[in-house]
Amino acid sequence: MTLGSPRDASGRLVAGRTAYMILHNTSEVATPDPEGRRVLRYPRGAVVFQDGRVLEVGSAAELSARHRDARPLNANGHLVTPGLVDCHTHMIFAGHRALELQRRLRGEDYAAIAAAGGGIRATATATLDEMENRPDALEKRLASRLERWRANGCTTVEVKSGYALTPSGEESLLERIRGAAQRVPVRLHRTALLLHALPEPYQDRREEFLDELCRSTLPSIRDRDLATAVDVFCDPVAFSLEECRRVLERARGLGLAIKLHADQLSRSGGAELAAELGARSADHLESATEEDWRALGESGTVGVLLPAAALTLRQSLPEAGMLRRAGARVAIATDFNPGTSPAQSLLECAALASRLCGFDAEEALLAITWNAARALGAESEVGHLTPGACGDAVIWECETLEELPYWLPAVRPDCVFIRGADLALPAVERRVWP
Repeated sequence: MTLGSPRDASGRLVAGRTAYMILHNTSEVATPDPEGRRVLRYPRGAVVFQDGRVLEVGSAAELSARHRDARPLNANGHLVTPGLVDCHTHMIFAGHRALELQRRLRGEDYAAIAAAGGGIRATATATLDEMENRPDALEKRLASRLERWRANGCTTVEVKSGYALTPSGEESLLERIRGAAQRVPVRLHRTALLLHALPEPYQDRREEFLDELCRSTLPSIRDRDLATAVDVFCDPVAFSLEECRRVLERARGLGLAIKLHADQLSRSGGAELAAELGARSADHLESATEEDWRALGESGTVGVLLPAAALTLRQSLPEAGMLRRAGARVAIATDFNPGTSPAQSLLECAALASRLCGFDAEEALLAITWNAARALGAESEVGHLTPGACGDAVIWECETLEELPYWLPAVRPDCVFIRGADLALPAVERRVWP
């Protein structure tokens, strides 16, 4: 059975990949159903893995009788869920912006800091310096961060480019993201964030910048298989609706999936554009209205909430009751970045969103598994433990689903399985895979 392309490290051979195993003695198995509509809960359940896929999920008593030849794996009376999915990160960068946080705490706003040379451009300067002088450092650092995510229960992670800014620089970043994916057995989705901030060399040539992206960069990304999706920052402090539309329509025409940073700092029409173009996701949405969320629901576009960024910028998140009325699918992600969201735990972001929005435990699980996988176009493969899905699972150091959004700091995984294999955690062992 072929489980991934040759370029995908998550499909690489590992010990146990073809094993026939049953994960049993759980307190419960909690998993979204195949359509991501509800959470199925199996008290004292079990999961059977074969050839890196889920073969069956259900009652441990029944499955143990049916799969006597499977190698038993003892969950020690703990909760089992699918591997988590972080569908929005900016994980490849150099440096930090801790001093900017202090400026925000003193009352300066995002736009003022950016205008004074901070913000995205400050990280771009540090990142480009590292690319030029320490070419392997970014790739190794990204691999180490991916290991931290895996140790926290995330088996699928999206990584955006975006901190090189120039067209050629973004392609170089995407190459390094691909290189890091070969170092760790995490399912990594590469996204080209091409409209993040206008690069300095193009300050007086905005139209020329867009021309180059559409004429050369996007076809190159497609032809070289550097990314499967394209993202843009649609906001008055970044790029206009029409600028974003132009790049996204070109990307879509080339067969690339599209995503938007939308309606973060103000309501500027990003969510409406995402719905109109059939984007996979619209992310942030702090300023979106119920009408915007309803449009996302009707189009099938996932709305991705980024609670750590909202907390940093002291913005409000939408109420769960409104989101239920709107009918849109909701995902939660870390938005890990050095400026507004230095958040390194997806589960803690889910716990934060549960408190700020009013999600219950089952809604929170859907938001960091099936719905997040849908935002990446991977919901047939990951985000659930139903037959045929990839064998990515987590045994948590707790007994009930309700505990996942309850504990702070977050519940730790006991074991993390990828393709049905219980892999060592190199992050704990202070090494990079392999």
